[in-house]
Amino acid sequence: MNRILADPALEAQPNFEFPAYAAWLNAIVAGGPTREAALEQMAESWRLERQERIVLWQQQSEEDLRVQQEQEDQERIAKEAEAAEEQREAEKKKPKINNFDAEAVVADVLIPRPSQYALQKIKSMEYVELWYFSPEGCREALDSCRSTAEDSFGLAKVDGYVAFKPMASFKASQKALQDHDLSWRQFDMAKTSFLIHIDKCGWPDKHQQALALFFTLITNHEHRMRTRGEKTLLRYATYYSDISPYNTRERTCIISRMIRASGPWAHDKNILDYDGWAGRQIIPDGGGWAHAGNI
Repeated sequence: MNRILADPALEAQPNFEFPAYAAWLNAIVAGGPTREAALEQMAESWRLERQERIVLWQQQSEEDLRVQQEQEDQERIAKEAEAAEEQREAEKKKPKINNFDAEAVVADVLIPRPSQYALQKIKSMEYVELWYFSPEGCREALDSCRSTAEDSFGLAKVDGYVAFKPMASFKASQKALQDHDLSWRQFDMAKTSFLIHIDKCGWPDKHQQALALFFTLITNHEHRMRTRGEKTLLRYATYYSDISPYNTRERTCIISRMIRASGPWAHDKNILDYDGWAGRQIIPDGGGWAHAGNI
């Protein structure tokens, strides 16, 4: 259908008496109607044809409006997509800020954090010296963290796969002390920090309870008041406080003997003495010291 270029409703009715319409008028009059009737018939025909063109004009206008609206919508969607892409690119370039929990409560006590090496050891449930959990060990870890690049990684084999791990998780401290070389203060504070961190690492409750009870019996034993009592207890704790889970069963047996002794320890031929005093009496038995045959 050809487009209608102007609104037919604005057209004025032609004067059908003009010479341009004479042939049409004469043809109608030749059929019998009078001149006036023929002119009226011509006017009515024009009005009907005009009304048809008005309807077509309205349909054409509605279609034009629909097409225009679609084009505008497409342009708007394209602009919005372009703006969204620009926003995403801008977000990528913006400095990132970490999210936080507004409901979080700050603890009253700050727990010192041991080195990544020590944390990795307890996550793997492997032996690690208690020194790493002492104030000195945590302070040394903090100083080392400040001087070591955080993006330094090394290769490690994990569950049969080769993976990248932070270098800090490989490196043992040269300042680390064996458990029996700790002062009593270091031992007492380190075991508390250690118990907190194995709980955070999800150790089984049974293992945590066995360790907690073992440390409680050691730190509260009456022989702390004796000469070299704390050093002897540290040596005893060192020998039986392998912190890996596989040693928990043996430690539980020691706990049972300590509890059964009601204060004094039962005879144990496998306990090492302090400073290698071979054949000396270090294990309390009743009121005195029992002989340790394998010292």
